[in-house]
Amino acid sequence: MTLISIQYLTDNPLLWVCLLVGSLIYLLLLIVGNPRRGPVLFSKDFVRPPQPLVTDHAARKKVLKQRFNATRVPENLDAVIIGSGIGALTTAVLLGREGKKVLVLEQHDKAGGCCHTFVEKGFEFDTGIHYVGEMGEGKDPRILIDQVTEGQVVWIPMDEAFDTENKWAFMGAMALKLIPESLAMFLVKTGIHGLIFPRYNKQRRTSVTEFLNSISENTELKAVLAYAFGDSGVPPSQMSILEYGIIINHYMGGAYYPLGGSSEIAFQMIPIIERYGGKVLVDCPVSEILIDDAGRAVGVRVHKSSGDTNIYAKCVISNAGVHNTFKYLLPKNVAAISAYYPLVEDVGSSISYISTFVGLNGSTKELGLKAGNTWAFHSIELQKMIEEYFALRVEEAADLDAPFCFISFPSAKDPSWEYRYPGKSAALLITLCPYEWFSAWEKQRCKHRGEDYVDLKERIGRQMWLQCQQVFPQLTGKMEYIEVGTPITNRHYLGYPKGEMYGLDHKLNRFSPEIFTKLRAKTDIPGLYLTGQDVVTGGFVSSLHSGVFTASAILNRNLLINLHFATKDIKTRRKIE
Repeated sequence: MTLISIQYLTDNPLLWVCLLVGSLIYLLLLIVGNPRRGPVLFSKDFVRPPQPLVTDHAARKKVLKQRFNATRVPENLDAVIIGSGIGALTTAVLLGREGKKVLVLEQHDKAGGCCHTFVEKGFEFDTGIHYVGEMGEGKDPRILIDQVTEGQVVWIPMDEAFDTENKWAFMGAMALKLIPESLAMFLVKTGIHGLIFPRYNKQRRTSVTEFLNSISENTELKAVLAYAFGDSGVPPSQMSILEYGIIINHYMGGAYYPLGGSSEIAFQMIPIIERYGGKVLVDCPVSEILIDDAGRAVGVRVHKSSGDTNIYAKCVISNAGVHNTFKYLLPKNVAAISAYYPLVEDVGSSISYISTFVGLNGSTKELGLKAGNTWAFHSIELQKMIEEYFALRVEEAADLDAPFCFISFPSAKDPSWEYRYPGKSAALLITLCPYEWFSAWEKQRCKHRGEDYVDLKERIGRQMWLQCQQVFPQLTGKMEYIEVGTPITNRHYLGYPKGEMYGLDHKLNRFSPEIFTKLRAKTDIPGLYLTGQDVVTGGFVSSLHSGVFTASAILNRNLLINLHFATKDIKTRRKIE
């Protein structure tokens, strides 16, 4: 066997190259990410038993709704972050743990980004966190979220489970993020990366449709296997099997939901940031990233009707997305010479969506609701139905079934809901749509867009509600409240220019090695960093990890290696205990 192996290696010299480069990369990662350098940022000692849930609205408001005032801005800032999503908050916690003073600025009136919730007419609705995978005890993402929340967020398992795994191809993508950009591009251009990670190279080029066509001619089976494409907002024909495998693998061990709702995440992280001398302020839209004469990002300008405020820091971190950052926040002459600028057009924006929020009369038990999500399709021709729906004018589509409807009951997933909102339940319905359907109203103020706009969105919302009742007929006659959010609603509250769901698009070219290598936390503008879903990919866990990438870039320490060693230590101690 040994002689055969030696002969095989002799006949295939490229394998020697791959082994050598792989060993060099491993050694480089160990050097860059030496866990002994700097303060310990990940440890079991940061996690404590969860405290009782705070349900008092006034107490939560004091944490989540700290309005901007120049007097509240800490002095001598090390970093200012635009946006307060999970990437921003994770970055702020890790930098604070390193001794850095961080200010987080949120344009909305409540912190949390897509983790925030809102209450209307006695019903609470989530806006972006509908289910999260890999939150079981001992899972790596669970260990990370416990580290940055100090274990204060309790994760409740949902009813459904998944049973498919495909994770190794994604290692090829992540390797491009873990090593210096110059080395990554060398490996890509020489073809060495493709030799080391052949699965990645194949799967990032193969669409879900192409893959399913290669294994079956059964249209119904293919529709069932491709049902979760909505989790990336990309039709199966344009979505890589690599990303689809990531999504399915993510939910392999089941899905989870945070006790107390998704706003609990920001509610627990903000006091940690404040303890380190930082601050999270809301209602403070950033209008510009300030650049000095040397071309370095040195601060931001907050625009208020009462006047502008310039805030300076040693570095600027944008959680506002690549599109917003390079098209709107940076001076045009600075943005135009950045390598990130063409990526906005090359990759494009992800698809937009419509949300319908429904308040129901009756408890989870009374209404027979399950702690799960439902994807309701009206046809098994997935690609065709989406194309036909998107080709319609909004006036035509308003009274037709959406191609699919994602149905979620946050009240059924959260055991605390029953005593926070007794006798009530909430439903969230989502479908995809073109931004252009509502672009005519994009410059009009929220709540002042006219009768035509209100009529169109309400017709679509009622149609989605009818689709929901087809799946859950017991809900007929139980609706107490309904509100519809359109792409320009998303634009207003979440800050995405086209009301998009997942920042940059997630079509096939998003995972090309050239683009994936370029999209990283440290930009080519000195002092400017990125965090959030554009750094890795969409979703809560990816955005969570983006905070680790960003903090790594700023501190010049590979914190993912630190996290890896801490995770191993935590798992080992857990086994012993």
